[in-house]
Amino acid sequence: MKDIYELLNDANVDDNEFEEMAVTESEKTKVKSVLKKAITKKKRVSWKMKSLAVAMTVGLSVTTLGLAFPASAGNIPIIGDIFRFLDNEKTGLYDNYKEYSTAMNMSQESRGIKVTINDAIFDGKTVAITYSIESEKDLGDDITTFGSPDIKGAKGMAGSSKISKVDDYHYVGLYRATPIDLAPIGKESVDIKWNLDSFIRPDTTEKVKGNWKFTFSLNATDSRVQLSNQSTEQNGVTVAIEKVSFTPMSFIVYYNQEVSKKVSDKWHGVDAELEIKDDLGNIYLGVNNGGSGKDSYNMSRSNTFEKLDPNASKLIITPRIRSYDSTNSGGVEFTKNGPKEILKPVKSGVGNEEFVMEDIVIELEK
Repeated sequence: MKDIYELLNDANVDDNEFEEMAVTESEKTKVKSVLKKAITKKKRVSWKMKSLAVAMTVGLSVTTLGLAFPASAGNIPIIGDIFRFLDNEKTGLYDNYKEYSTAMNMSQESRGIKVTINDAIFDGKTVAITYSIESEKDLGDDITTFGSPDIKGAKGMAGSSKISKVDDYHYVGLYRATPIDLAPIGKESVDIKWNLDSFIRPDTTEKVKGNWKFTFSLNATDSRVQLSNQSTEQNGVTVAIEKVSFTPMSFIVYYNQEVSKKVSDKWHGVDAELEIKDDLGNIYLGVNNGGSGKDSYNMSRSNTFEKLDPNASKLIITPRIRSYDSTNSGGVEFTKNGPKEILKPVKSGVGNEEFVMEDIVIELEK
């Protein structure tokens, strides 16, 4: 069972640092209910029930325990598994990442801010890096990095960054970087440079500048690839599953999206997302790795999902299509003469439309 208590088990804190908080009778009843369920024989539940149980567990943890981290830069609250801490029980994708990642422990200090790369992992498609920040002053509640990792040989990069404040002087972060057109899956290693030169507070656009440079290489985790030539077509949209790569902590689905001219003439955007379950009833949640293609309608994309149940024999993939009108979301181009508004072409599609395509069933090779 994965819950917030497992995450806190990895935290190195003094018992005296716990602060008791008053709870209501209703909250006490909820705690008793959760404990009763915890000692009951585990049963398979639907994904909706699983989400509800997780939400209840996290909610009760917050209302019944106050974990007071020391308010000084000299005492560092240690979080054993930053992957899971930042996922916050939302997807379960990172439950096994710590186990298969490489401990980096690389630190750089500049202008009173120490940045440490804690763990890193390359699954053959995406690099995931956890890091921690120790600062002599409060950098704010919401900060982000300026300067993304550069992967040697990549023509572009899709990625995401998340930083969470632990206390006034400490933060932890996760950076996911998926190189575009780096190499076919099966690349055994990547070389990474990360020149981090500032943190930004989005609410004020204030920059905290520094100079933190990291260079390292990562070997890919073990993986097994199963090719697929299955596809489905409906309403002018075709989704084709190209292959699935299985790693010890996740699996990656590679797929192609093709949109007819009739549909692209009607809508500003068409996106195909995948919902995946197996023949045992497990629902798999994941993240979009982005993609590339000749235009925004015809793309090669991939999604990474949580670890596959080893007893599953089939993957059932359901493409969900969303077409949308983005007339009111035009951008601005900065030219030598100043900003210039970018106008969207007029199209007949208004609002949003969604539909679900027929399932694609993949028999898993053992």
